[in-house]
Order: sequence, then C-alpha cells, then structure tokens
Amino acid sequence: MVLYYMIKQKNRLFFTILAVLTAVLLNGLFSYLNDYFLLPIFLDSLFTIMTAALFGLWPALIVGALSNFFIELVNGFPGIYAPFAIINIMTALVTSLFVLKKHFNSPSDIFWLIIILSIVNSLAGAIIVTFVFGGFTNLSMDNIVRGIMVAGQSIFSSAFIVRLVVNIVDKGISAIVTYIVYKAIQRKAEQAI
Repeated sequence: MVLYYMIKQKNRLFFTILAVLTAVLLNGLFSYLNDYFLLPIFLDSLFTIMTAALFGLWPALIVGALSNFFIELVNGFPGIYAPFAIINIMTALVTSLFVLKKHFNSPSDIFWLIIILSIVNSLAGAIIVTFVFGGFTNLSMDNIVRGIMVAGQSIFSSAFIVRLVVNIVDKGISAIVTYIVYKAIQRKAEQAI
C-alpha cells in the first residue's frame, strides 16, 4: 500500500478508482496479447499483484474479480475466463497478506510469494479445469496436459502439473516486476520525508 499513502487523503478515492480501472484494462490487454501470441503463460494477474502491493486488499480484490470478466468481454464471452476470477481474487488476497504482514521487502519474500501463489493458483486452476471444463480450456497449454495424460496421469494431476510450471513463470514475472516498482516507490517515499 506504499503508493496509497503517498497520495493526499482528499485525492485517494479518485486515484484508487483510476488505478483499479487501469489495472483491469492492463490485465485484460496483457491476457489478450498472451492469447494472440499463443504464449504458454497467463499474464492476467500482473496488475492484480501490483494493485495489492501499491493500493491494498480491497482495490486488488476488485481488480482480481473484474479482470476476468473484462477478459470475457474482450474475447466475446466464450465462458472460459469468468470461472477463473476466483484465482485472480486469491492472488489479490495472498499478495495483500504478504504486504500487510511486511513480507514484501526482500527477494526471499518475493520467492515465497511466487511459490505460494503458484501452488494456490495451480490447485484452484486444476480444480476448475477438471470439474468445469473436463480438463481442457482451448489454451496452448492444453496440448501439454494431453501429453501428460497419455503418459498415464489423471486429468486433475496433468492440469495441476502444467499449471504449476506455468504459474511459477507467470507469477514470477508478475511478482518480480511488482517488487521492483514497489521498492522504487518506497525509496521515493523515503526520500520525500
């Protein structure tokens, strides 16, 4: 919440709403570009994590929930993205807890954030993919899921394994970029005092 407190109190609501809308749009744009280029990651939660670190829990929860519905809108409501809103919400919750408990201040904190986000997101994602979509969501990673299934694994374990690897990369990029921005803003705030 480092940026939230740098904003004058009378302007906080306006800038928080602006940040939420911008984060939702950017999560949607990054997700769209990811799908367009058929990248085997998600790129739909970078700005959820950033909002959690810079503005706190409630704005991040709103970004997490609205991002997936905006991505549905951008893609013509295929029904693939909305069920995963819970994952983006969990990303907001976990990241906000890390920041609140002051575990967002070192590279080792970020390492553990990446690990926890990856496990939580992969587990929830595998449950959704298995029970809502029968194992496949027409994303590029589904081919890898099929390959693991051919090797004898269940739909759930195949979806979990693939998502774990993807989430480590995806959440790694998101958490590291956010950490760099967070520390830069934190340094700027300390210099202003």
